[in-house]
Amino acid sequence: MNMRLKELIRVIITEEMTDVSVYSVDADLYCSNPKIGDSLYELFTRLAHEKRTRLKALSKISKEGVGFRQRKTEGSCSIEACLRTHMARTKRSVQLYRDLLKLLDKPETQEILKDIISKERGYLTALKGLQAQFTEPQKPG
Repeated sequence: MNMRLKELIRVIITEEMTDVSVYSVDADLYCSNPKIGDSLYELFTRLAHEKRTRLKALSKISKEGVGFRQRKTEGSCSIEACLRTHMARTKRSVQLYRDLLKLLDKPETQEILKDIISKERGYLTALKGLQAQFTEPQKPG
């Protein structure tokens, strides 16, 4: 495995570990928001779980253990910043996986990566939906 490939996989693994931690912290931090708390909590806990599971697939691709450790992570300073940060991180994730896809030629690995990219794009859509739901004006009751 060439150095560029190893380095890219290490970057992706680090990003995924960070996502697991940050999604978990932000889920707990903003779950009580009256407008989107329940939806945010459900989405963020599901994403944290999926990304933790994804680390196992990355371990197989890299043929090295990923050694996941939950990191002490600070939450975002506001729900708006939380959503912006997660959308930016998801866009970066799509790009990193696209870069990895270009470096790997095994068909089964390419299928795994295409599936991951598709899921990341779905996460971005879900995050944008939460943001739209959060910013829409409250209807008078």
